[in-house]
Amino acid sequence: MDLGLQDSVCVVTGSTGGIGLETARLLAAEGAQVVTAGRTATAPGVGEALHVKVDLAAAGEPARLISEAEAHLGAVDVLVNNVGVAYQRTFEEVTDEQWDEL
Repeated sequence: MDLGLQDSVCVVTGSTGGIGLETARLLAAEGAQVVTAGRTATAPGVGEALHVKVDLAAAGEPARLISEAEAHLGAVDVLVNNVGVAYQRTFEEVTDEQWDEL
């Protein structure tokens, strides 16, 4: 598949596993310059990707992620905002801490 992303700078949040990791791998296979991001130290199997260890729920961290991406690779062309959390509970079962996290 040719997505027309050759040499584009693509940031994929939540990309240390699951859908985010597979998205990062696909973009890398398309020739994009990929920046992976997550709370763990690496994103396995994404070739030459730059990885930024970041907790996007913390103040200032989204800006730091983009700053680091731009410092290493230039302007960001694509952002895949995959980071998130979900709970399979009724409204009454969600704790205050979980509500804040959501």
